[in-house]
Amino acid sequence: MKWIGQHIYDFISRFRNDVYLEDVESGTIASGSNLGLDSNNKIVKADASSGDLTAVVAGTGLSGTDLSGPIPTLNVDASQTQITGIGTITTGVWNGTAIAHAYIGADAIESDNLADDAVDSEHYTDGSIDTAHIADDQVTFAKAIGVSPKVFGSTIKILPSDFMSNDDGGSTKFGIGFVEADGTGFGMKIPNSATELLAFVSIPEGMKATHVDIFDQADDRAIEVFEANVNSRTITSKGSGTCNSTLDITDVNATSANYLLILVTTTATSDRVYGGTVTIAAQ
Repeated sequence: MKWIGQHIYDFISRFRNDVYLEDVESGTIASGSNLGLDSNNKIVKADASSGDLTAVVAGTGLSGTDLSGPIPTLNVDASQTQITGIGTITTGVWNGTAIAHAYIGADAIESDNLADDAVDSEHYTDGSIDTAHIADDQVTFAKAIGVSPKVFGSTIKILPSDFMSNDDGGSTKFGIGFVEADGTGFGMKIPNSATELLAFVSIPEGMKATHVDIFDQADDRAIEVFEANVNSRTITSKGSGTCNSTLDITDVNATSANYLLILVTTTATSDRVYGGTVTIAAQ
């Protein structure tokens, strides 16, 4: 049966089978309302706020929209301060704040992770490197090239054994001796009043000699410092002064052949020279 027209009934209508609506126009659902069935299967208009799901709930670092749409979304905030744990990062470039020392694992950085010449004396404090962090045989003579065992910090120690006497007192007087004074000390002694003492000091590779100190028994004998070479008899004066006073010499850069020759002009066999130091710095 097909009925054309319009009838309005004030009665309750029940349909025992499926109900189909034809030629239904699209429209806008009234704000806050929707059409549905109640527990008795009656068509009712209900307020949207009474439903179970009304919005996308977002947690820390996230933001969401309500369900009025058209498409509900869940967004990740661009700036995060609440992340306390992450998985394994497999790629990416770190452009953030420098990593604090406390968050670098013990023994996590080794020589394989460092570029050549990446670490120098400007990047560690005195005493920051100790034997506990150096593996057996890790430091070899090849790595300590040009470094004398007499180097201590920024100085080279000149020991009594580094001195020898010249032949100004005669060839039969050539030599030096260790002298004790009442068993409480010693110094270098000349065999003749005309003899002078000489010390020879090698400068470590990459360094330069800048100052010289020679210590005697307060006689303040004259000293002079020369640059000499293992392949030549020529010497060049770099400055002169006295014992027990620091001598600021003309800087001498280390080469493959040069060294310092330090001359002490002693005048009596009672003179005693104890040793000295050469101050060095990077070239």
